[in-house]
This record gives sequence, C-alpha cells and structure tokens, in this order.
Amino acid sequence: MPEDQEALALSPAPPPAAPAMPERLATAIRHAIGVHETDRRHAPHARVMAGLCAVLWSRFLRFDPASPDWPDRDRLVISSPRYRVLPRIMAELSGQVSRPGLPAATDRQACGPNGQGLGAAIGMALAEQKLAARFGRSVVNHRIWALGCWSELSTGVALESAALAGQLGLDRVTLVVGLWSTEREEVDTILPRYSASGWSVRKVDAGNTEQIASVIASAQRTHKPCLIACIAPPETDPPPPFADDPGLWAGAARRGASARRSWLRRLFKDRQKAEFERMARNQRPAFWQPDWQRSWREHSALLARASPAFSAQRGLETLHELLPELTCLRSRQGMMPDFSALRRSSGEPDLSCGTQVHGMAALLNGIALHGGLLAFGATTIIAVDRMRPALRYAAMTGQQVIYLLSDDDLPRGTNAGGWRPVEQLASLRAMPNMALFRPADHRETMECMELALRRTTGPSLLVLESAPSIAATVPEREQHGLTNLCARGGYVLAEAEGPRQVTLVATGHEAIVALGARALLRAAGIGAAVVSLPCWELFAAQKMTYRAAVLGTAPRIGIEAASGFGWDRWLGPDGLFVGIDGFGATPMPDAPDSLADITPERICRDAMRLLHAHAGTAMETVGGNGAPPPPGLASLDASM
Repeated sequence: MPEDQEALALSPAPPPAAPAMPERLATAIRHAIGVHETDRRHAPHARVMAGLCAVLWSRFLRFDPASPDWPDRDRLVISSPRYRVLPRIMAELSGQVSRPGLPAATDRQACGPNGQGLGAAIGMALAEQKLAARFGRSVVNHRIWALGCWSELSTGVALESAALAGQLGLDRVTLVVGLWSTEREEVDTILPRYSASGWSVRKVDAGNTEQIASVIASAQRTHKPCLIACIAPPETDPPPPFADDPGLWAGAARRGASARRSWLRRLFKDRQKAEFERMARNQRPAFWQPDWQRSWREHSALLARASPAFSAQRGLETLHELLPELTCLRSRQGMMPDFSALRRSSGEPDLSCGTQVHGMAALLNGIALHGGLLAFGATTIIAVDRMRPALRYAAMTGQQVIYLLSDDDLPRGTNAGGWRPVEQLASLRAMPNMALFRPADHRETMECMELALRRTTGPSLLVLESAPSIAATVPEREQHGLTNLCARGGYVLAEAEGPRQVTLVATGHEAIVALGARALLRAAGIGAAVVSLPCWELFAAQKMTYRAAVLGTAPRIGIEAASGFGWDRWLGPDGLFVGIDGFGATPMPDAPDSLADITPERICRDAMRLLHAHAGTAMETVGGNGAPPPPGLASLDASM
C-alpha cells in the first residue's frame, strides 16, 4: 500500500458535522411533543410538522415573544386537533411572556368543525388585505399561516373558501398540511382543485429543512395563495435523543423584537396612527351612536311603511359612513345590491361570494378573529343550513359576526317554493351564545341593528321580512322617544284598552298582524294586548318581574310564521300558538295554502276559542254555578 494511502487509512475519521440550526430546533420540537402531547394518536402527526415549525419560527415568522398582542404580527391558525399542541410548545421554547387573557404570540386556535380553521385563515388574509389597503404596507404587512390535516382540504367549506381566496387575490395566506407518504394518492386527487382555484401548490419532504425553507421563500414571492403539502414516511424509529439548549431560539426572538421596534417607529410617524390604534383595539368611533340614531330618525317618515329588509339596507349605508371598519360579504341572492354598488363607486372591490355561503361564513369568522374590522354578512334564510357549522364556530369562539338574513327565497304566489324553512328559527334559538333578532318594522330593525353592534361576545342574526309593512309605526311607541325598547328583548307594543283579557305575543311581521287582530277583538268587546318579542335571548335574561309584567296573567297566544317549537316557555301550559307546523305546499292562485295564512281574522277566531275554553274551565272550577262569562264573551257563543 502506498504511504499516502496508508496514512489516510490510519488517520482517525473526522467527527460528524454538527446538525444545522433548523435540525436542532426540529429535534427540540419533537422532544417537546413527546412531553406535552398526551394523546398518542396525535403525537406522530404533530411530529410530521416539526421540521416546518422549526424553519417557520426561526426564519420567517414575524412575532415578538415579549409582545404577544402586536397588531402586525403574523397569524398562525391551528385548524386540526392533531397539531393543537404545537403553539404551546413554540411559545414555551421561544420564551414568550405569559400574560392572562392574551393568545399565544402568533396563535389563534381554530380547532372547530372540520375545515373551519382553514376558512378562518383565509378570512384573516382578507382582513389583512383590507387593512393594508387603508393604512398602507408600512403599518400592515403580515402573513397568515394555517396548519391543517390533509382530509380538511376536501371539505366543502375549505373548497369554497379556497375559491374565494383565488377570486379575491389573497396572496398573504399559506396553508400547510401534513400527511404520510402512504396517503399521497388520496391527496393528489385534491390538490389539482386548489390549483384550478388560483392557488400555488407545492410538495416538500417533511424532514428536509432546507427544502422547506426554499419552498416557503418561494411562496412569499408568488402573488397567489399558497398550499404546501409536507410528506413524511410513517414512523418506525423512536425520536432521536435530545440535549436541551436554551440558546436555540434566541435569534428568532431578537429578529422579532427588532421587527416590532421598526414597526413602532413607522407607526409613530404615520398620520393615521390614532385611527389604526382605535381599529386595532376594536373600538367604535366617538359619537357614532348619536349620529346613527339621528340618521334613522331623519329617515323615519320615509321608512315608516318600508320592509325590515329595506330598512336594514338603508341602515348599512349609514353605518358604512359612520364605521369605516365595517366589512360586508354578501351572497348572490342576499340583500344590498345598491350597497355593493356604493362600495365599488368608492374604489373598493365587490365582496360578493355568489352561492358559496359556507365559505363566506368561514371568512367572516376569520375577519372577526383577526381584529380591526367589523364583520357583516348578508344572505337569505334559506342558506342557514349551509352556514350552520360556521355559525356554531362563531358562537363557540365568541366572535362578533352580524348576519342579515332576508326571506327573498320565499315569495308567495306561483313562483313560491314547495317548502318553507319553518324549523330554522327554533334551531337557531337553540344554539348557545347566539342572539337571534326578528324585528317587526323599520324602528325595531334599527334598534336590533344597534343591539347587534353593541354585542361583542358572540354572533347576532337579524331575520328580516322583505314584504312591505302594512301599518305605520304604532302611536304608543312615539311616547318613548328614542328609547330602545328592543334592548330588553320584549315589550308591550300596544296595551289593552281596559282590563287585559288576552295577550298576543308575536315576533317580526306577525306583530303587525297581531295589531290588526287586536282591533277586531276590541270591536268585539275583548281587551287584547300585543307584546313584541324580537329577541328571546335578551328577554330571557331580564328579571322575572319584568317578564311577568310584560306577558301578564291573561291567556296568551303566540304568533309566528314558523314552527311552534319552544314557544311554550312564553305561553304557559294553557297558551295557544298560531303558526306553521309543516313545510307547506306551493300556493296556487285558485287554491291558497290556508293553513299557512296568519291573518287578523284567524287570530281573532283562535283568541275567542281560547277565551271560551278558559271561561268554561273557570265555571267548572267554581262548581258550574252559572256565573256570567268575562266581559266580551257575551256574544261569543252566537258567533261560534
């Protein structure tokens, strides 16, 4: 053997190169997952994301551990429960300061109904785009990252939200999904659908940190929303040994602190500093409420006989001027065609979502989660079933999202549908932390919109009648001036003239119909009071003495063009409900659906029957001694 080769063979082998920083960080993350994740089903999936999290946190993510609520931080959404442990691990490893009531430095947990987190992340990107258009990139310049399971990509909400992201050009959102190599065939059938929606789709090796860094850098340069699929082989070996190194995250923390200091200097010089800080704190402008009340008082005469849906449209036009943070998404058959035209005339894009109402509702949740904007949605009551998972998610997370639901899909006549959503009101009222408003006229519409704007702990729905009102404002209401009578959920709309013998409890347009029945009963000598109940949730929160004073002790009749499910709580055991118990049939010109007609005459007849039954029961109670019936029932037997 030559001397040089012999010397080379005898020399000791060089020590293995020290692992690069991302690999060391990924090892630390895998070790922390084994410590913190108690569910053995989720731990292997979370370890798939270790390499991506290491690269993301150390090189790209904008966050300052010392200021978790920094408005221009990057947002991280955890959509799948598989990865719920990662934000906690990253916050601890990066040394985030723990403050009560604040989320993790970049995290907004969104583990809810399947796919809702991905839709919420896209909504956050829309909020970032709108805020950047208003305040400029020197103040608003962050990105949204979402970690989800590959099975979420095929959900309807994710596909609809992705189509809206491509349509609106939301290039600041990046979705990352993890999967095993054995699942690649299923994923390959889904990814082309995102490419067709205008997304940039990439695939990376979940264990190759340099490849991950290259793909993330490329995604930031593209002008499309990006989807990254991290592919890993199934685990066969235990995680590698881990040696704690407190300095692993020091560089990332310094980078985030430097970025925030530079941002604070730019914000200090910005002429819109006060307005940005107000919106970032989700505060309303000063004196918006008096201006709002003065505006609808000036238009009161014009809107006296207008439908609640039209009144809400005019109210939104006013709010657009008073609240620049208002952002309204609408469906194809939602209200506000004039409002969207007003937006386009001011240079803002049209935020019509077509028929993709499930994706629209998910985006509204993301807008509310992002902060800085007020989320409104306008669609029809028919679309509630498709939006229900997003509504439930908003109620679970306590986000202020306001929906205006019109009944445009329910015309009466030859073009009517063969069914009616009679069960929707009851199902929505059964959802926790959901406030449902059903105003009767233009004044209640404005009052309910004001209450929805005040309510910041959950979603609010306004169900609006599109038919014009058949009566002007009730004279008794004028005695209260600008007092918001809907604030207690229910109130006496019109008291009986004399002793109250029956109470007509109604919501929405049926309260106006009940006023007509009151007049017929008064002509028959029966004293009837009308109670308007626009919001059950607010009324149930009132003191028992107030509810008893409003409802009274006389027999009660509930009136609503929907199912009577749940009405017994207000009517009592002896009450009567007038509504629609079936889906109904298509009304024909020569054969109207009389079972669904709620008219003053029908209410009057039912009230007389109820009073007659009560009078008979009262006589039996005292032994049937022939006592005279209550006033107003003397001529009842002949009429029946």
